[in-house]
Order: sequence, then structure tokens, then C-alpha cells
Amino acid sequence: MKLAIVYFSSSGRTAAMAEEIKAGIAQAGDVEVGIFPIADVTKDSEAAAWVQDAQAVIVGTPDYYAAEAWQLKQWLDTCPVNLAGKLGGAYATANFPQGGADVAIQSVLTQLLTKGMLLYSSGTGCGLPFIHLGPICLKDQEDASKELFQVYGKRFGEKALELFA
Repeated sequence: MKLAIVYFSSSGRTAAMAEEIKAGIAQAGDVEVGIFPIADVTKDSEAAAWVQDAQAVIVGTPDYYAAEAWQLKQWLDTCPVNLAGKLGGAYATANFPQGGADVAIQSVLTQLLTKGMLLYSSGTGCGLPFIHLGPICLKDQEDASKELFQVYGKRFGEKALELFA
């Protein structure tokens, strides 16, 4: 089974957290994970083919003014792959707690839902740590966030296997 993580990153933090999610997914079972910056997922690219073949896609964004990065919004608006029927999730990075990363995640999830994806957040039903909409990493807290992102990845991978394997 294939799972893709697609992200936009300007500082490298969103890219680094994609790696932590991948590490968590590896704990879930037999899942191949491809990680792609949105610039690589263009029409007829190898990355787009991978994402198209994936049963699940996680989308990552930095938070800009309580919204997702405009580059990611544009990519989702003109998405070169059909996301319908796939399991979807989102995560964000932010410079400070009140920066609006949760709003950015909500916006991405709304776009994924509109594209016909099934959404998974991990929620409170999985117990601690609670991950309501998706994990958030704050500036200068990358090390402290690694475990949270790995837990999210493991849970997401397990749900994808449950649904599609």
C-alpha cells in the first residue's frame, strides 16, 4: 500500500515534520511512503504518479496569518491528481502558539473534503496524546514535537491499512 505526504515548506520545519510522520507510519505496518514538496507534484511528474497511486495523502503547511501557505492553497486549487476516495489528513507548523496553525489545518481539511477525500485526524478517541485536527509543530519545539508527529503517523498508517489493505 502507498501513502504520500505532500507539503510546502519555506524554513524546512514542515519538511522535517513530514519525516517524523513517515517514521511513525513505518511503525504501522507494510506501507510505502513517498514524501514530496508540492513543487515536485506537477502534471505528468513521477511524484504526481506516486500521489495518484497512493491510497492515502497527508498534506503539510506552514501557518501564514492563520491560514495555509498560499502556495499550498494554489496547489490544492489546481491539484494535478485526483484525490477522491483517498484517506486524507493534514498537519501544520507555526512560529507561535496563537499563530493560527489549527485554522490552517481546518482550511486544508475543508479543501480535502471538498475534493472527495475521507478525512482522519486521530482525534480524542485514540487517547493521549490527543490530536484534534492534525499535529502542530511550533518554532524551536521541533525536538519536542517529534513524538507527537510519529504518533500521528502511526495512527494514520494504521487507519489507512484498516481501510485499504
